[in-house]
Amino acid sequence: MRSRFSAIGNFIVAGMLAGCSTSKPGTPASAADASSDGTGGMGGGGGDAAVRADVGGADGAVSGCAASTIASGTFNFTFDNVQYSYVVHVSPSYSGSKPAPLVLNWHACTGTASDEERYTNMDSVADANGWVLVYPTSPDGSWNVGSSCTSTSAGLSRDDVGFAVALVNQIQSEACIDPKRIYTTGFSNGAFMSYALGCEHAELFAAIAPVGGKVGIPNCQPSRSVPVMAFHGTADPRVDYDAGGVPSLPSVPDTVKAWATRNNCMVGPDQTYQMGTVTCQTWSSCNAGATVTLCSAEGGGHCWPGSPLMCLFGAGTNDIDATGQIAAFFTKFSLP
Repeated sequence: MRSRFSAIGNFIVAGMLAGCSTSKPGTPASAADASSDGTGGMGGGGGDAAVRADVGGADGAVSGCAASTIASGTFNFTFDNVQYSYVVHVSPSYSGSKPAPLVLNWHACTGTASDEERYTNMDSVADANGWVLVYPTSPDGSWNVGSSCTSTSAGLSRDDVGFAVALVNQIQSEACIDPKRIYTTGFSNGAFMSYALGCEHAELFAAIAPVGGKVGIPNCQPSRSVPVMAFHGTADPRVDYDAGGVPSLPSVPDTVKAWATRNNCMVGPDQTYQMGTVTCQTWSSCNAGATVTLCSAEGGGHCWPGSPLMCLFGAGTNDIDATGQIAAFFTKFSLP
C-alpha cells in the first residue's frame, strides 16, 4: 500500500458512513436501486436534461463484451484487504448489447455515495446519455489523495487510487463498457481524487471534471494530455480559491493553468461562458485535441453549482449547472 499526503476536506453532510458486511467484490449490499431526479442542459441553471452522448459501437453484440450482469444498487468491494462500497445507477437505455460510457463520481470529505448522488443530481443526466454511473464510498469518509481530510494512519496508508482502478476493472467485468469513454468527477475531496486519477491514470480516464478541489498529490505528470473542466467558488472557505490552505497549495487558477501547460495548450484562456456570478475560461489548441476549462463563481462558496440542495459552506449559485456542463464536456472526449 502506498502513503499519500492527507486532504483538505470539506463537505459535512447528513448521515455517516454505513457499516458494510464482509463480502466479495460486487456483492449486493442492498436491493434498493439508486436514483434521483436531475437536470442537465448547457445554459446557466437549467435547460434540457438530455445532453446526450453517442455511446458508440455498432448495433448488436459487441466484440469483447461478455454477458452483462450489471444492475442498479449498492454493492460491497474489497480491495487490498480494505472494504469499500459503491452505488451503481444504470441508465434505462443500457442494454448490454453495445458499449456504454462509465462515469465515476467521488464524494466529499465525511460523505457517502448516497450524499454525492443527491447533491450532484447526476442520475437523470446519466439516463439521458446512456451512462453506467458509479458513486464509490470510502471506508472512513475520505480519499487518500493529498488533502487534510485523510488523517488516520489507516487512511494515510490506504491506496484509494489503486481501488479506483480495481473498481473500473470490476465494473468492466459486469457491464459492456466502452474502454475509451471512462470519466471521473467529484466534489471537494472527491475533486482531489479526480485530479489524482487524471495525474496517475491518464491511460484509463478520457477526461476529468473536479468541482471544489485542487491537485493534492506531488509530481503530477499525466502520460498524455487529459481534458479538464473544473469549477470553484472564489470565496470557498474550505478549499481556498487563492494559494494557501492546509496543506498549502497553489491557487485554483494556477492549478488549472498548470494543467493547460501540461497539455501544451497554445490558445487562451478565452472566456467561453458568462452568466451572473459565473465565468468560464478555456485553454484550447492543446495536444491531442484536449481543452482545459475553469468555471469560477464570484463570491461562491464550497458548493456544487446548480445543486438542488442548499450549500452548507458559503453562497451557492444556479448561474451554471455543473452537472449538465460536465455531461456535455464528457461527450466531446474519448481516449485515442
